[in-house]
Amino acid sequence: MNNCRRCGVRVDESLGNCPLCGAFVSEETSQSIYDYPQIDFKTRRQLFFKISMFITVFTVALVCAINLVVNHTISWSLHVIFGFALLWLAVGRSIKKRFNVRKHLTWDFSAVIALLFYINIWTSKLANPWAFTLGAPIVVLTWATVLEILMFAHKGGRNNYQIALTKLFVLSAICIGISFIWLKTCDWGWIVCAARGFVDILALSFFAKESYFSELKKRLHL
Repeated sequence: MNNCRRCGVRVDESLGNCPLCGAFVSEETSQSIYDYPQIDFKTRRQLFFKISMFITVFTVALVCAINLVVNHTISWSLHVIFGFALLWLAVGRSIKKRFNVRKHLTWDFSAVIALLFYINIWTSKLANPWAFTLGAPIVVLTWATVLEILMFAHKGGRNNYQIALTKLFVLSAICIGISFIWLKTCDWGWIVCAARGFVDILALSFFAKESYFSELKKRLHL
């Protein structure tokens, strides 16, 4: 006779389970029955990604089919397609695999800029490109501010934030050139972004000269 490991009652050795609570009598029995591989976090994440992708594709196909049957076009279903695309741009990569806060910010702010341009296209057909001249510069300035805060908050990995700020400065400079070519004028929003980025570069060159230029040479393969 043995004592049940869960409730403590006396159990015959010939029994596999306790007649009172149903617990296994011996360790060998429980291990033999529950000897299955555990599903790790990565596997669950991949499974959730596949299910989410299936739901997305099925919903988009259903919406397009309804739009074609009813209106013989895919006019309003484009909004649904863009909504799902924006959602996957913002959180899709985080569903599939882990990555750090800086990369999260990159995809999230990129999604916000894409949303602004989409609204601008459907409202004014870019006759008044406010998404480029006002919306995107505000997003970039906010993006740079968040990166600066995180750079000071994180003791490790500051080089990645420094390079990210440098990329935003280069993006602002490129957008100034685009404004000259497209709008035939120098847009003040991107000038502010470029000036802000230039101040960041100067500060990094002065206060973190060795680490910043070392990381910059590594990224440029110099």
